[in-house]
Amino acid sequence: MSRRGLWLSLALFPPLLGAQETPAPHLPAENPAPPAGQGVPVPVLPDSLEPGDVDVITPVPPPVIPFGAPLAESTPLIPKEININNQGGTIEGNVNESIRLGGPIKVTGENGMEIFADSAVIDTIAKTVTLEGDVSVFHGNVLQRGDRAVYHYDRKFLDTSGLRGSVDPLLLEAGRFRAESSGGKTTFVGEDVGVTTHDVEHPSYWIRAKKTRVYPGERVVFHDLKLYAGDIPVFWLPYLSQPLHAELGYHFIPGARSNWGPFILNTYGIMLGGEIDPLTGEKENQWLLSRWHFDVRTRRGAAFGFDLADTRLENSDEISGLSLYYLNDLDPSIRRSGLPRGFINEDRYRAELKHRIIPDFPGGGDWRLDVNLTHLGDSFFLEDFDRETYHTNPQPDNTVGLYRRDDASLFSLVTRFPVNDFYRSDTRLPEIAFDRARAPLFGLPVMHEGTTSFGLIGETAGDVTRNSVINPLAELTVGDPRTNRLLDQLSGYERALAARMIRLPLGDSRREELRKQLSSPSYSRFHTYQEVSTQHLLGGFLSISPQAGVGFTGYNDVEGAQDSLNRTHLHTGVEAAVKFSKDYGNLQNRALGLNGLLHVVQPYANWSIVSTDDFSIYDPRVDRLTPTTRPRPLDPARFTAIDEMRSWNIVRTGVRNRILTRRDGQSHEWMVLDSYVDGFIDDPEEQRDFSNLYNDLNWQPLPWLGLEFATQSPIVSGGSGFQEYATRLHFTPNDRWWFSLGHRWLDSHPVLLDSNRADLDTYLRLSENWGIATKHTFEADDGTLEYQQYSLHRDFGNWVAGMGFSSRDNRIEDEYGVVFSLTLKDFPSVSLPFELQSR
Repeated sequence: MSRRGLWLSLALFPPLLGAQETPAPHLPAENPAPPAGQGVPVPVLPDSLEPGDVDVITPVPPPVIPFGAPLAESTPLIPKEININNQGGTIEGNVNESIRLGGPIKVTGENGMEIFADSAVIDTIAKTVTLEGDVSVFHGNVLQRGDRAVYHYDRKFLDTSGLRGSVDPLLLEAGRFRAESSGGKTTFVGEDVGVTTHDVEHPSYWIRAKKTRVYPGERVVFHDLKLYAGDIPVFWLPYLSQPLHAELGYHFIPGARSNWGPFILNTYGIMLGGEIDPLTGEKENQWLLSRWHFDVRTRRGAAFGFDLADTRLENSDEISGLSLYYLNDLDPSIRRSGLPRGFINEDRYRAELKHRIIPDFPGGGDWRLDVNLTHLGDSFFLEDFDRETYHTNPQPDNTVGLYRRDDASLFSLVTRFPVNDFYRSDTRLPEIAFDRARAPLFGLPVMHEGTTSFGLIGETAGDVTRNSVINPLAELTVGDPRTNRLLDQLSGYERALAARMIRLPLGDSRREELRKQLSSPSYSRFHTYQEVSTQHLLGGFLSISPQAGVGFTGYNDVEGAQDSLNRTHLHTGVEAAVKFSKDYGNLQNRALGLNGLLHVVQPYANWSIVSTDDFSIYDPRVDRLTPTTRPRPLDPARFTAIDEMRSWNIVRTGVRNRILTRRDGQSHEWMVLDSYVDGFIDDPEEQRDFSNLYNDLNWQPLPWLGLEFATQSPIVSGGSGFQEYATRLHFTPNDRWWFSLGHRWLDSHPVLLDSNRADLDTYLRLSENWGIATKHTFEADDGTLEYQQYSLHRDFGNWVAGMGFSSRDNRIEDEYGVVFSLTLKDFPSVSLPFELQSR
């Protein structure tokens, strides 16, 4: 045997209680078997040993652990054979007393168990092997650690009472737990014991309970729970069943806000569904994630609700399932802004269903059925109780859609209908569409793409707008002092229709048609657009891509001022581009993230001509343009405002600069600058000759430095008549400080309000344990600090404590908030997410 290590093979008792003792193995004559009852024979070793002098000591198989045995005797289970390798360390002592093996010591077993220690002592009198110094016992997801463990090869068990037990991710007071086995599963039960995840000598926290039951990999059940920070109790619950999943268990957020008063938001998550295991009597394969809410706001009252989500679906965060939330508002008149709200019923609620079904239809392709429904009790619910949704989706759609997608096409059958009658929404009852991606046509060097749709399209105005604005306007004429006040409450398109209506004499039948078009226009619409294109390389450097397309839109059963009509769209265009590049070799600059540099310059031009029927203010319009500062797409296939497609003749010219370098073995776009301007031979929206000059810059030299810069300003013939500059800088100057600075300046836009807004987000790590974060938004156009937030964080190892303060100036009503955070980082059961924007 090699002198690199001494291997000790220990076999224990048979694996059945009451099994017959396995006979001692045959030993040489000079090693007589011991008398009965004196344990497993151990061969006589020389008085002095060198590494590798002894090969194997062979006793018998291990016992089965009795039901309810202490954790120290049951985990990890002793394998049939274990091998001790002292990895070339020293061997001292003699067989008549003890043998010390120098380390490091590694123990491996055929059942996957591994033990590591600094040294081991074989005591032939006490019949033990003692592992000492930084002892770690690994077996599956069970870990035990400490300074000392003893294997009694006469009594056939591993004594781990000096170790701390671990069932990932938990650490247990090992000597005070016992293992129970049922249905092939092992659980750990302890009385007056502690659980922690802080894997240090003196953990910063313990969760202690009268009785604790650990289901490895699933959950922990506590009875009469107390949470200790160090030796100080800070929290108590009579009962807690805590799954080992971040979405599950108990979460709560305390704080105060001016429109809520002091509050506490409570959420408890559990898994539902599944089937009962006949052996254990417990649920298996649970798939329905449920989160139960009970929130108390002192100025608004108590609220409750629940969320259900199917975890078997991909992207289950996007398809949230069923969500219900209700409160009886103590004071619905409390508002967050200066906007008047009138009467609001005290019963405030939201019912939301977002679900996806994956049908298994023949014929290939990926099918899905999406249901997206939201019913709100009033128009201010989201503003009052769900600010995050209110900022991104203040008027939720209600749709049911069937979709089929493959590499070449997308089929959709969508129904959209109004559920909430207090805001304007369009309807599709239904709309069917087929879109074909750009692909070769019949194997020719010609690309084809297109879209075809048919739908029953409509739009409904909100009850408040219809009853308080549209219907009164229908009874007014030009010169009435109430007219201008009502017109100011309508959008640009609605205002134009209403102005036409009030110029007509009272009693004119066209007044009623225009009123219908304002309140609830509807029509059936068939639309198709098909386009072909090809690409050529001229002279080896000039890329030419001509395009041609034809479209048709037919309107029937029009409810409004216009009869049925048809429109034909013809499109032709060409794109041209050329590339020049220069390689600057192995230019190096670590400070700027340069590892070689290649500069690519691409001048380009796009000429697009669309000819369609004349556009009238009386034409039915639901899919229409919305105000924006960005240029419109020049390809009709990308133009989604079907009802407002007009004739145009536009030439877009520009130059694209790309600077590339090498990073992580690949090309990296170090900087991209796209500069372009539109020249209008026929302007579809205004009477411009040229647009603004657009510059879109993206600079990402280093992972910790990034700049986004988008500008537009008139340079020829007044351009678009307005200016915009938008900048965003992300910068981490050192490992202690991070900030993001943004600025947007908009001046003289014909529809959107002027703005000169700056926002700043910062985080400063004051020390290893302290940090401070801030957020500010300042509108310089009227000198208003719109939003400010300050939060202080303290890291206590496994704990992170925080306190945040926020203030929002709504110009009429000011809003204040404070939130406290106490997050237990490694154990998701008791956490207070620091979230000023929560609900």
